[in-house]
Amino acid sequence: MSCAPRAALRGTPRGPRPGAMAASGDTEAVIDPDMVALFDEFLGTETSVAFGAPPVWRPAARPYQYVLRDTEQRGLCLRHGHLVATSLQGANAAQEEPISVVPNRHLERQRCPLILGIRGGSRALSCGTGSEPRCHRALSPQDVALLELFSGDKDAATPFTFYKTFGGSTHTFEAAAFPGLFLSTATGPGRALALASDHGATAFYLHRQRP
Repeated sequence: MSCAPRAALRGTPRGPRPGAMAASGDTEAVIDPDMVALFDEFLGTETSVAFGAPPVWRPAARPYQYVLRDTEQRGLCLRHGHLVATSLQGANAAQEEPISVVPNRHLERQRCPLILGIRGGSRALSCGTGSEPRCHRALSPQDVALLELFSGDKDAATPFTFYKTFGGSTHTFEAAAFPGLFLSTATGPGRALALASDHGATAFYLHRQRP
């Protein structure tokens, strides 16, 4: 990582030190360049905001697209309305669902809050509403656009938002609405993506798909 002024890095989306699970709000971390680019594109640079420039919201920007795989190289496919972690051999390879992301402009930028979805951002991944999370239950993509959630209010966007942490090679996703619960594929082969406590959190590899 190149040496950059502290002011320029303040608020940069980061993650935990490699090999460590981040505590909430942990900022001692490596920098994820793709996330810096995403937040800058949608919200303007932190440097410009620090020098008094008004926030810039660019809902016309396109969601970033990623291939997401766990450490067993299982990807996500949509089956019966749920995202399922599966081997990508044979016919399954063509069924892999890229993940779409946009930032949540209402939450602390430093923690890298991302609204997640599929199908180019036309459907968003919900961890449930109300006081009870969908812990160990399948997470269902909903028919709401990521850009609509980006432009909307905080209450609407939070159930679709996950704090991403970056350990240098892998990433974890904590539900913003339910602190301490993370995206997990650990429930078994062919089982749907779910939420789990930190010991069941899945570390994911992300590969950005360029336009």
